[in-house]
Amino acid sequence: MKLIKIKRKISHPKDQCKDCNGKSCMIDIKTLRQSSSSGFSLIEVMICLMIFSILLGFSTHLFQRQRALLQLQRVVHAFIADAQLTRQYSRELSTFISMRPLSSNQWNHGWQIQVGDLSKEQGVRVLKQYAFHAETLTSHIQVAEDQLKPSQQFTDMSTPRKTRHISFNRGQIAVLHNGGFVANRIIWQHQHYPDLIRHIILGPGGRWRICNPKEDNQACINH
Repeated sequence: MKLIKIKRKISHPKDQCKDCNGKSCMIDIKTLRQSSSSGFSLIEVMICLMIFSILLGFSTHLFQRQRALLQLQRVVHAFIADAQLTRQYSRELSTFISMRPLSSNQWNHGWQIQVGDLSKEQGVRVLKQYAFHAETLTSHIQVAEDQLKPSQQFTDMSTPRKTRHISFNRGQIAVLHNGGFVANRIIWQHQHYPDLIRHIILGPGGRWRICNPKEDNQACINH
């Protein structure tokens, strides 16, 4: 009786690849192995997108805040520059010249430099205007009235209508309607970022000063 040896042929991966057209099957296997080891899962992609959106939102907020700060500084420096220009006009023309709010005795709309008596509402000669709507600053910068006293904002308590103005006569230091000297302030604030505040202070000697309450030891109160 003869023993019949049955040889079982063990298939080899290379033999299996013959069903896949040889080399092309081996390439597919390598590709699958590489993609499984170096690819990103859906969760990893979502985490990356979430981190990117957080960073984008944070940078956008910083950009908008920096833009608001520039808007505030623009108004502050323009206010002081025009007040100094008013005094210069007064010296050159040897007359009484005032810087006054554009309308309704409120600085929130802007201001103008004019020649003439404070009691005149019409027929005055306007030398320069700074209007917020022309500077695209409307609804952005405002006077922080809740932090000011009634006598501030350069309000002349000696006039019947409590007129707000910064006036110079022949280039001398700022005076009130009754001839008194001015030592006053105004506070500008950004509407969308209320913590952005700048005090503009006019000292009794005619010197202008910008004060940031966040950086000042006394929060600009005793200046």
